[in-house]
Amino acid sequence: MPVADWFSLILAVGFPLLAVRAVHRNWVPPWCSSIVACYGIGIVVSNLRLWSIDKELMEQLAGGGMLIGLPLLLFSVRVGQSLRHARRMMLSFVLCCVSGLFFTSVACFFFIDELADSWKIAGMLTGLYTGGTPNVQAIGLALRAPAEYLVLIQAADILLGGAYLLGLVTVLPSLYGRLFPTLTQQTGGDAGAVQEAESVPFGQRTLQLVAGLLVTGTAIVMCRWITGVWLDPTIIILLVTTLSLLVTATPLTNRIGNSYPLGEYFVLIFCVALGLLADFRALAAGGMELLYFSAIALIGTTLLHLLLSKLFGIDRDTVILSYVAALYGPVFVVQVAAAIQNRDLLAAGIGVSLVGFGIGNYLGIGIAYLLLHLTG
Repeated sequence: MPVADWFSLILAVGFPLLAVRAVHRNWVPPWCSSIVACYGIGIVVSNLRLWSIDKELMEQLAGGGMLIGLPLLLFSVRVGQSLRHARRMMLSFVLCCVSGLFFTSVACFFFIDELADSWKIAGMLTGLYTGGTPNVQAIGLALRAPAEYLVLIQAADILLGGAYLLGLVTVLPSLYGRLFPTLTQQTGGDAGAVQEAESVPFGQRTLQLVAGLLVTGTAIVMCRWITGVWLDPTIIILLVTTLSLLVTATPLTNRIGNSYPLGEYFVLIFCVALGLLADFRALAAGGMELLYFSAIALIGTTLLHLLLSKLFGIDRDTVILSYVAALYGPVFVVQVAAAIQNRDLLAAGIGVSLVGFGIGNYLGIGIAYLLLHLTG
């Protein structure tokens, strides 16, 4: 194997560990999540041409990282518990999902002449507006979207979504307080939810990894049985998602503990590998259309969610945290809840975020093929 390929592999496997540590130790600004850092390092190496990149090797590494990480992330979903204890949060979350489905579809029809694969972009953005970044990556893999789309969509999300997130932890809560009712906090008892979402018992990681590999392996065998081929990306992603959610209904998930951080590590490997595939000089011609597409979808989703939440009389903090749960994921729910000083909604916010991640692949792939049918 060439030395350059070893550099790429070491960077993809090793840098996520450094990125996670940097975020936990507050060595980086609040807007710089581990996902941003991992995409960033790959993009920098690729565009500075520090060494040659074997695109086929990185595509294989990215696909493998996602297929291993996806079930580990999904094992954290507790659908029943979230539905029982988060009805109001779930309502606001559903309104956000509906808003995302509507405006990603609108953007698809608007850009149908400029972007031939606008249906794929709409599907990936639907996943982003339902469960966050991991859904974008899984749906992109399932739809066989070009790696450039994944990187550019993430870049647009960092630019546009990052700006809105900054507003949510600074000036927007006071503004939304004038538009939505505010509720008195009853307790401060959600600290355990934060700990559960972030802690990783070290001794259980091997068991978690084995469970994840078994799910992925079973999905591959079932894919072969159903389609006659070992790796049909769409079928594999749907099977992994379904099998993982079925596992969450068994006692196994309690035995293996919180597998979310381990799954996040493999997703970060995906991010570095994908960043290494991004040559912005070759992509500059198509990047602005994707930025405009993302802007229309994000702004439209945000405004429609606010309008629907107002019509349903949802309180300010639930509106904010359900939106964060849908677009940014459970880690940011913790951060934003701390910023708006509401710990009561932490468990509900984290719960619906994980539920959204579980259904996001179905929604994204489903809306993509529906739009392909309608526009084809």
